[in-house]
Amino acid sequence: MNKRTKIIGAFLAASSVALAIPYAAQARGGDYGFGGGCEGRGHQMHGARHMFGGHGGGHGMLRGLDLTEAQKDKIFELRHKLEPEMREQMKVVRAAGVALREMMTQGEYDAARVKTLTEERAAAMSQMAQMKFANQNEVYQLLTDEQRAELKKRKEARQERWEKRGMGQGRSAADMDT
Repeated sequence: MNKRTKIIGAFLAASSVALAIPYAAQARGGDYGFGGGCEGRGHQMHGARHMFGGHGGGHGMLRGLDLTEAQKDKIFELRHKLEPEMREQMKVVRAAGVALREMMTQGEYDAARVKTLTEERAAAMSQMAQMKFANQNEVYQLLTDEQRAELKKRKEARQERWEKRGMGQGRSAADMDT
């Protein structure tokens, strides 16, 4: 093999990996509910992506509930309807966090400003939680009685697993939707 062939081979291998990464991340996807998604902790409350765990495309607690196409379409619509509102609130949360960190690193502590920023941040996070749970309820209302019963069974099983690991103490199954 000549040098040119080796270089082309290395380039193709590297580009294949580079192209595979977004597809691998997307394959993880989001379910038609609420889940952490690939956004990480900063977007943990990103509304419809967090319902019943999972990240889109049928993962999490809604996976395997035999959702109809109409249910999937409506859940998709609900999920995406919430995102612009969540994004605006997340901007407030981030801006307050940046301002607080800057204040601390510059040695210019101002108790009144800290109070204002933390209250703004808390209000935005509260608004996000309210939107998220309202959205989760809308999705839950789309489920049939059989799907709800199966979802309840799954939540109870998950709660038992958490308790066996010592992680579920003080948390109800409803708390674990997030």
